[in-house]
Amino acid sequence: MSQLEIHIPENWPQAGQDKASETATTPFSWCLRGAGGKLLRAGRGTAESMPAADICHIVLPSSKVLLSSIKPPAQNRRKFMQALPYAIEDRIMADPESIHVAPGNEQENGEIPLAIVDRAWLGKVLDELRSIGLKPVRAEVETLLAPFNIGVWNLIWRGNGGFVRQGQNSGMPLDGGDAEHPPAALLLAIKASDNKPGSIQIHLDGAEAPDLGAWSSGLGIPVTSSGEWQWPASAEHGINLLQGGFAPGSTYAKWLPRLRPALVVAGLILGLHVIFTIGDWARLRFEKQRLTTSMEQSFRKAFPDAKVIVDAPLQMRRNLAELRHSAGIMDHNDFLPLLAEVAPMLGVEAQIQSLEYQQGILKMHLILTKSTALESLRVKLPQAKLIPGNSGPNGIEAELTIGKPS
Repeated sequence: MSQLEIHIPENWPQAGQDKASETATTPFSWCLRGAGGKLLRAGRGTAESMPAADICHIVLPSSKVLLSSIKPPAQNRRKFMQALPYAIEDRIMADPESIHVAPGNEQENGEIPLAIVDRAWLGKVLDELRSIGLKPVRAEVETLLAPFNIGVWNLIWRGNGGFVRQGQNSGMPLDGGDAEHPPAALLLAIKASDNKPGSIQIHLDGAEAPDLGAWSSGLGIPVTSSGEWQWPASAEHGINLLQGGFAPGSTYAKWLPRLRPALVVAGLILGLHVIFTIGDWARLRFEKQRLTTSMEQSFRKAFPDAKVIVDAPLQMRRNLAELRHSAGIMDHNDFLPLLAEVAPMLGVEAQIQSLEYQQGILKMHLILTKSTALESLRVKLPQAKLIPGNSGPNGIEAELTIGKPS
């Protein structure tokens, strides 16, 4: 069975361009493999120049896919896996609804590797390929196609960036750097790593080798070169991003006749579940109405002059805050009490860059000088929302939010 592997360019597809003309003129790197992954042909050109094959795999650029991992709980494991985008919400700077999370195989330590990609971008890539007759059955990230050696980080160097594979299921894209200076992100990753590599091996992808001595001195780790990088066969055991809503339809259609009896039983179970769910929903709705009525009655007793009640708990908080302010007493969600609650917990590892306060919400933009400061703050301030950002030369950016809207 022949297999066509296509390397998706980092800047494709571009928004605002005609799909047909863009796809027709975009050059792709590709290779055609036969039985056992044997390389038959390789090249670079437009979609029309690519050979036909039985199946199609695509390789996504490292800059588009974030690699992470998570250890699911022993209880409610299935529901937890279904809600993966929300389980990793604190690690990403995006709406969970806008991302696609593909899990890999569970590791010996109980952790599950994850590949995270923008849902809209991946959908557009697949739509563009289908428009020219290509239907990928597998999508992998190029980061995990780099060589893997225990204790060694393998870096694919393209002259001004590239990517590095740090572990069996971990790695990251790299920007910048030159022949004399390694990328700043690589230096920060080494400093932040609990298991620093014994060496870094550079594989050249259309670029000249950097000054290995200068890199070794700058990183504090031996750097060696392995020559030109040969694009390997698709890993097959890596993380396939075409899961869930992006899974190929043909995979399920083949098994549907065999699953029909089980689907009938599942339908009956689902019907019973719906009936009991509706009954439970009606009970909870009645309880909610009873509690809402009770809160409104309590609110009217406390504030009989109120004419309209929209949200009794919120209006109660606002009115109590106004009463405190009129009596010269600060409310818990005022600026100074919130700042006094947070400031002693920051310590020397967190540097405040800016403050923003509005309607009972205090936002602090921080620079965390140590990688351990993030988890330390989460333990000290469990009531606050802490979102990590980009890594810079001075540390990790983070946004801390505390308070309730008034």
